[in-house]
Amino acid sequence: MLESIRIFILFAVFLLVSYFPGNSSASIPNEVHTLSQYHFTTPPGLQSKVQFWKKIYSEYSTQHALVHDTKRLDIVYEVVYLGKKPLSRRARERKLEKIKRKYRYILRKIAKSKNKERLKGEEKRVFNLVKKNFYKASRNIRAQLGQKDRFRKGIERSGLYLNKIKKILKIYNLPEELSVLPHVESSFQIGAYSSAGAAGIWQFTRGTGRLFMRVGYDVDERRDPILATYGAAKLLKKNFESVRSWPLAITAYNHGLQGMKRAKKKFGNNFVRIIDRYKSRTFGFASKNFYAEFLAALHVVKNKNKYFPNLVINKPVDIVSFQLPHYIDIRTAMKYFDMSNEDIAKTNPALRRPVLNGEKRIPKGFVFQSPASNLVSLAGLYGKIPKRMKYDGQLRSKWYTVRRGDTLSGVALRFRTSVSSLKSFNHIGRRNRIYVGQVLQLPRGKTRRQPSFRQVDTNQKHISTKLVSYSVRRHDNLSKIAKRFDTSANHLTRINRFKNPNALYPGQRIKVPGQDLLANKVITKNNQNDKLKLTVKSSRVSSLQPKTKK
Repeated sequence: MLESIRIFILFAVFLLVSYFPGNSSASIPNEVHTLSQYHFTTPPGLQSKVQFWKKIYSEYSTQHALVHDTKRLDIVYEVVYLGKKPLSRRARERKLEKIKRKYRYILRKIAKSKNKERLKGEEKRVFNLVKKNFYKASRNIRAQLGQKDRFRKGIERSGLYLNKIKKILKIYNLPEELSVLPHVESSFQIGAYSSAGAAGIWQFTRGTGRLFMRVGYDVDERRDPILATYGAAKLLKKNFESVRSWPLAITAYNHGLQGMKRAKKKFGNNFVRIIDRYKSRTFGFASKNFYAEFLAALHVVKNKNKYFPNLVINKPVDIVSFQLPHYIDIRTAMKYFDMSNEDIAKTNPALRRPVLNGEKRIPKGFVFQSPASNLVSLAGLYGKIPKRMKYDGQLRSKWYTVRRGDTLSGVALRFRTSVSSLKSFNHIGRRNRIYVGQVLQLPRGKTRRQPSFRQVDTNQKHISTKLVSYSVRRHDNLSKIAKRFDTSANHLTRINRFKNPNALYPGQRIKVPGQDLLANKVITKNNQNDKLKLTVKSSRVSSLQPKTKK
């Protein structure tokens, strides 16, 4: 009887402890989660990282950011509420930087403190959280945006392609759990592009993508979820066969196979030791956490109904396809396949903007896709296209080599195209960066005609000069000057006999083409800062110099 009472009391105490967990803290509890039933295990020492990313994917939305330690993810200094209204990236970074600065100050103050027992308030809380190496911790502060809302949308979007992705992985004898990697990479966003130029749900970079699929000016198969999955399967299989370890193979997907082979050679298969001790310029926070993110995403997906009730999973895409024997124009495809431009773009995400705009043709060999609900034979419809609308080659492109002083908008203006078209043709990122010597492919367009200059009788009231002298200003370059005087950099190089057109210096006098101006009059250009005064003399070239605004 006494034994039964004692067991009952112990059970009651256990329930009370479970129900009242004690004071909550910003520090995330260290929960062990093995995932052994899913082919993958959480290596000892990686639990806190997996737990952190589980919280990011399932508890905190993009309205929150966690300020944390980069080495020990169980140290979370603060959960920052960013507000319901989305902030711009710059505004968000400013707000978070202010908070990170606060904790850097606190940690360095603690590091300098000789009597830690006198610490109070925030300083004491941070001291108890970090416990040691305070100055080092002050250099390891980072902010991570929550992903709960994005992850939920990713799960709903994944229904479009998930069954096909799992079938492709099975073809390559790969575990189907790898199908959660697009959640980590892109939240299953088809049009996802990273600042590094990675594209599609599998986030292939241009260089790696070209090893496994077609990546060009007309077609980018990285953007097609199914075609990209074949490439991802080949890459993952290659990685695993090389390192014989899934933690290393999956990390190699992010970091690169050669780097993981070097890490294995140095530290063996001890994955946690590799994360802690392997040093490489490119082996940073993202690579060190990639496998932990994968394990966390796998857990959340397997328990999606627990974390995301009332999910509305998109239905799988059902399509028919046909491999094109010739090059055809987008308008031809729209007419004979009875599809709008938007429909073609949606079912054929690999087609790039130059094709959809008609600047390039849909290439020969491309597997054209159409919704199966159309109940038509694409081969039969293709047979109705007249021979004169089928081509053996692609439309030729124009090329331009970037010179010093060129800008993307300037090149676009010169060749009567748009900045967006130039970026699309040349895989240029968000920052619009181009460099001297870079060869740009130009969309079909017309080069701006340069005005011709002719001499007229100087007795006429409205005169034209042949050449005038111009004094080079600070920050000038040949392209800017050419644009200002409505000519080309090549023409300026020729008339000035420059050996090195990039070696201009302030105060240097160069010849520039004159324009039809009224003699002895001050004219104002579109740029109000450039008020030009021209004095024509019969004996010598006149001087033309923009006045700077004081």
